[in-house]
Amino acid sequence: MKFRILHILICIGLGLMLRAQVDVNMAVILDGPAGRVQGLESTIAPEAAMNAETIQRNEALTIQGLGGNSWAIELPAFGGAPGNGAQVVVVIPTMSDAPVEIIFNGNGPYPLVREGVPVNGSQLMAGSLLSIVLADGSFHVLNGSHDLRRACPSGTVLVNEQYCIEPTEHGSGDYFQAGLACAASGLRLCTWAEFVVACGRTLELQLSGMTNSWEWTNNTSNEDNSGRIVGLNGCVSAGNWLSTGSGPIAYRCCYTR
Repeated sequence: MKFRILHILICIGLGLMLRAQVDVNMAVILDGPAGRVQGLESTIAPEAAMNAETIQRNEALTIQGLGGNSWAIELPAFGGAPGNGAQVVVVIPTMSDAPVEIIFNGNGPYPLVREGVPVNGSQLMAGSLLSIVLADGSFHVLNGSHDLRRACPSGTVLVNEQYCIEPTEHGSGDYFQAGLACAASGLRLCTWAEFVVACGRTLELQLSGMTNSWEWTNNTSNEDNSGRIVGLNGCVSAGNWLSTGSGPIAYRCCYTR
């Protein structure tokens, strides 16, 4: 007993914090106002406590966008103008080809932006859900396609959402000369697959010279010091060619959107 008392006095004297767990061999009953844990009304009124069901269903923060490209949003739970950090989910209405703005509880308009760039209505799909958050006077898109597609540069044509291609081939060179020439224009050599896809739509895309000669692609063809050449007499014809030191080959450039 003296030994235990001595240790307790030493701990107290050193100012050490003592912690312990208590094992209660019976039920623990929390005694307090019932309204704190149950009986809350299903409401989204300003300054009102919300029950778990209302929060889980996100009723206070989900709204159908109205008004075409100028969304009129009314959410009573905010009680007025939204502040920085206000986040809501909007059901996208039918849109037109124009910038989108938001009128929030009669306040605004707030531009809708993605990565700082105004969102055009043509980029959104009616009926889908859009999560947005207010920051510095604009609503920022949090979901959907995060990266915007870039427009095709002048001198190229759109193949699909992934890439653009030059409609005509360039004069010939070795693999490195072709790659450097494309890079100097902000472009790159096309992949083998990109060439085949575009070649199959030659008439539709108004491409020329796709099958009149070999063209470089950016593929190495699994051959040392060689590159993949494609296109002679057919869209799917292919072969290998020394990347340098052999006869020159024509090429065309592509662009990633």
